[in-house]
Amino acid sequence: MFRDFINIDMGLGLYYLVDFLIALTLLTGIRFLSGLVGNVSATQELSDKDNKAFGVSLAGAMIAVSIMLIGVMSGDAGYSLADEALTVILFGIIGIALMWLTRIAFDRLSFPGLSIHEQIMKGNMSASIMDACNMIATAIIIKSAMSWVDGNITIAITAVVISFMASQVIMALATLYRVKVFERRHKGRRLYSAIEDNNIALALRFSAYRIGIAIAVSAAFTAVEYDPDAFINVFIVWFAVALALFVLLTLIAIVIRLGVLHRINIGEEVGEQANIAVGAIEGSIYIVVGLLLAGLIGA
Repeated sequence: MFRDFINIDMGLGLYYLVDFLIALTLLTGIRFLSGLVGNVSATQELSDKDNKAFGVSLAGAMIAVSIMLIGVMSGDAGYSLADEALTVILFGIIGIALMWLTRIAFDRLSFPGLSIHEQIMKGNMSASIMDACNMIATAIIIKSAMSWVDGNITIAITAVVISFMASQVIMALATLYRVKVFERRHKGRRLYSAIEDNNIALALRFSAYRIGIAIAVSAAFTAVEYDPDAFINVFIVWFAVALALFVLLTLIAIVIRLGVLHRINIGEEVGEQANIAVGAIEGSIYIVVGLLLAGLIGA
């Protein structure tokens, strides 16, 4: 009787087990991959040096991979157990590669005057927060893209990669916007210099903004129906919707911020005094708006 209320196909139990084991393997490998990419020993950084920043960065990577794997494991089961395992492994590896690619791009392109990796190795918590949240934001988008596509695996992978690249354009615009706002508020001072000074309040606000944008951009996948036979047209519509949601989130957040943080000099509190309370509240506004937009579109 109780089985009538369970929305799980018990006949796919073996498929669920295979997916879960593959996910665990990929998550375990993140620790070793993180050390390998950074040319450091994860054990040494965590145990011997007690590098909190490295730990936050690694924790963010694990959360990001878990979010991405939701998209990998969603959808219909494969034609066979081997087909299911191959699909999960392939998409999982592609997802991790895309996240590491955006990590490198974020480090070298978004902040050319600052090495996020070097700052993390120095124990800079602000840099580690930005690194962790950057991967989480990317994972949110990749997860939605992977849940969006279906059909031919080659076309699906191509669609995921193209969507990822387009989303990074929007994320780059979001970063540029925050950089310009910071410079305007602080008379030309560079945002990366504040991160070097370990301004955690600024890192929280900046990172939450990117996560909010990622949630809004992901909502565009819900708004646009995937069609592999007309992907170019579908992609153009998706990108237009995603771009519109990015602008809409930014404008709505400004209005809400004026109410929630009324009579508070945000630039002074976050940029100069490193007020974590104000930085966290302003950051939460971006995530809240992103969630509301995603909820309205998905309703």
